[in-house]
Amino acid sequence: MKSLKNIKDELDYLQSFLNMVESYEEIAALRMRKVKKFILERREFMKGLNEAFAYISYAYRVYRKSLKGKAKERILNTNGKTVYILLSSNTGMYGDIIVNTFEKFKKDVLNSDADIFIVGKVGQRMYENLGTKKEHTYFEMMDNGIDEPGIKKLIEKVTEYSNVVVYHGSFRSVLSQVATRTEVPVELKRIESSLKSYDDRFLFEPSVEGVAEHFEKQIESLIFEQVVFESCLSKFASRMISMDIASENIGEKIRHTDIEMKKAKHKDLNSSMQSVIFGGSLWK
Repeated sequence: MKSLKNIKDELDYLQSFLNMVESYEEIAALRMRKVKKFILERREFMKGLNEAFAYISYAYRVYRKSLKGKAKERILNTNGKTVYILLSSNTGMYGDIIVNTFEKFKKDVLNSDADIFIVGKVGQRMYENLGTKKEHTYFEMMDNGIDEPGIKKLIEKVTEYSNVVVYHGSFRSVLSQVATRTEVPVELKRIESSLKSYDDRFLFEPSVEGVAEHFEKQIESLIFEQVVFESCLSKFASRMISMDIASENIGEKIRHTDIEMKKAKHKDLNSSMQSVIFGGSLWK
């Protein structure tokens, strides 16, 4: 059995560890609520903007039909390439959502010629551990909330591509985070096709192509931003649940250690009493 001093040291360590884990849990909960509130506030704005984009896309489709052989399938002036983007984290303790997202990402990128963007040091380490010679571009983004400068820098690169595929955690509920694959062009087409018919007429300045291209780039950027926010929300929720489970396990360990300490104290007391009793009997 461990000595009483060792048990006391272990109990102090476990209590300090529990305090740290509970602090991480509280911080993750605060950040999760903040990001969730931000996402909810954006929904009405996104809804109105998506509706406006659908009207413009419809007008552009009508205009495009008049071009006959000159019609184009897409509005955006992009590089014709595909990019796969992994949204991970810089640190651990986010449960299994980062690993699950990486596994989904890994299945696609190893057999593809697409460019690769990786956000977060954890994802970069996991990718480098694959031993693949396929190059990637790394982007730094803070874990402690919504990193607007980091997002802006990434969007500047993302909007150059014709096809953007993002691998990220998706918030389903506080207890459920799912690794998700989002294709930004598919989301754009879904918005474009939301109007079956529309009869109103608009005057576009400087041209319908210019307005449509501007709106499509803006919507693409906003869709990507929303995916990043969704990833942040899922990470914080996953960390909160992970820390809650950890605190329960540490609490259980503290209870067992406390019982062990009481047994050790009882054993030391018995030993002391026996010494007194047997020591006294020797003087009779």
